[in-house]
Amino acid sequence: MRLHLLPLLALPFTLHAQTPCVNGFAGPYPCSNIDLMASMSLAQLGTVTNVADLWGWTDPLDGTEYAIVGGRTGTSFVDISNPTAPVLTGFLPAHNNVSSLWRDVDTHGNWCFIGSEAAGHGLQVFDLTRLRNVTTPPQTFTEDAHYNGFGNSHSIFVDKTEPYVYVVGSNQANGGLFIVNVSNPLAPTLAGTFPFEGYIHENTVFDYHGPDTEHVGKRICFNFHINANDRVTIVDVTDKTDINLISTTPAYTGPSLCHQGWLTEDHRYLLMNDEGDEQLYNYNTRTHIFNVQDLDAPVYIGYFSGPNPSFDHNLYTHQGLVWEANYTSGLHILDAANVSSGTLSLAASFDTYTANNGKSYNGAWGNYPYFASGNVIVSSYGEGLFILKPRLSLRMRALLEGPFTTATDLMHDSLRVKGLLPLTEPYTALGYTHVGGGGESMAASVLTATGDDAIVDWVVLELRDATDPSIIRATRSALIQRDGDIVGTDGTSPVQFSLKPGPYHVAVRHRNHFGAMTAAPVDVSVAVRSYDLSDGSTSTYGTEAMKTIGGRRALWSGNSWVDEQLRYVGEENDRDPILLAVGGLVPTATVTGYLLTDVNMDGQVRYVGERNDRDPILVNIGGNVPTATRTEQLP
Repeated sequence: MRLHLLPLLALPFTLHAQTPCVNGFAGPYPCSNIDLMASMSLAQLGTVTNVADLWGWTDPLDGTEYAIVGGRTGTSFVDISNPTAPVLTGFLPAHNNVSSLWRDVDTHGNWCFIGSEAAGHGLQVFDLTRLRNVTTPPQTFTEDAHYNGFGNSHSIFVDKTEPYVYVVGSNQANGGLFIVNVSNPLAPTLAGTFPFEGYIHENTVFDYHGPDTEHVGKRICFNFHINANDRVTIVDVTDKTDINLISTTPAYTGPSLCHQGWLTEDHRYLLMNDEGDEQLYNYNTRTHIFNVQDLDAPVYIGYFSGPNPSFDHNLYTHQGLVWEANYTSGLHILDAANVSSGTLSLAASFDTYTANNGKSYNGAWGNYPYFASGNVIVSSYGEGLFILKPRLSLRMRALLEGPFTTATDLMHDSLRVKGLLPLTEPYTALGYTHVGGGGESMAASVLTATGDDAIVDWVVLELRDATDPSIIRATRSALIQRDGDIVGTDGTSPVQFSLKPGPYHVAVRHRNHFGAMTAAPVDVSVAVRSYDLSDGSTSTYGTEAMKTIGGRRALWSGNSWVDEQLRYVGEENDRDPILLAVGGLVPTATVTGYLLTDVNMDGQVRYVGERNDRDPILVNIGGNVPTATRTEQLP
């Protein structure tokens, strides 16, 4: 028998986490749905005492990903293109070699800009393309330029589409906005200031594309103020010489240190972390939520309370998620799907500081979630750099026609009841080439579940490219329950993948049923997303990709030859293998086992008689013309 399950355009996928998150730990680090790829100590980063903020840069020439880590004595540049074996490419000492607890780094294009609270530090400028030419790492770098228009600064924000560096908390402009033009990075100049609202601790600038039509297309700056004046000022910085205050956020619950924040990707909501409310009010970690759909009249709509009392620090939004560095609790990834109701939910976490989750300035300072690889970097105060890989979590529901029973609206689990289900996935042995998956196994105890959650069989889930669904990006063998839920090998969990969050076509495949795929790409995220192919709520790719049975849809059965065509007669038909399975000579003979020719999946192959496995093939090609065929609807 020739097997045609092999996906012709599957891409190789060999990424393996150095330390996977198993039973809540990756080595010594508490975790949930995040694997540890690698970590680097302070010494390995070339610094001492502590690291501070970090950012990322991807070389547009070859796609190499770099972590840029601010440390006590300077800035480390780390090649993380092999995330399990990062390399310190080089180190840029602090300006005048003055050490500082605070060091902030950011990028515009191929340039890195660095500020610090050290007196007289000003702005360091570094050409990131120099990283390409390092032959014997680590190299000690010198700055390419220096701007001394200010001395110390608490933080800097570098616009990614306009060549401006926004300096705040400096010794200029009353600690307010001090904007530097870096259109010529080697010769920065002052572009404008905004001293009128006092000291600013952090700020972010967006090319606004939200629902407030009055401000669409403008550069809108969100400034976070502290020192008994906790609030966010929203400022129009389109014209750097004529900056205007738009509004100020209203009072929120328990103000103490309005530290930093970020807009959701649709620019409708502002998420803010108050770094001091946990201490002053004995709160757990709080993420405050403002509705800013009308920039002139922001509204406070609530907060998310985390599981621990740790201080929060820097947060960012990406792919519908909130990525928070929460000091002693480490990296928390929150689902923002219900942010409009003032609700966030914890989807994943990785704790870089194992001593406790208490109220101290230890652990995760900053994070960067924007690499195309899906890897996330975290700077941890005394621990160094962590390279992490969040897992995607997916819940799918589908039905297999063979075991489906309309009387119960469930599939039967005869293979399980008869003890025929293998503990290891069967697809690799059948010639299917997995992409990142394969070899999955389950414990025998998984098969003790009964009722709706009883296991029916193994299936394969495929994540396919959003643009070209013929390209398979990742696969996992999984288990399908009687009610159609597809779960991980523990029998209950969602199915997980090691890809970056985003849109994917999702395909469900079975060893003797036609596969089916979502018609459009669907969101697959670190936070669990659920899709149902059995009830019509999720459209399928192609024409009649699934069989309608009453009000339900199921994968077409009968593909005993295992290819993309269902045939009753002719070459490579699906009927003859059934006859061969029972011996090839006596049509009334039967055979028991876990077999491709067991079309109805009752554990026994029959060529004739009641519940035989031949008739469904004729029915599924039309029932009247034996030479008709049916084609699987997968690209």
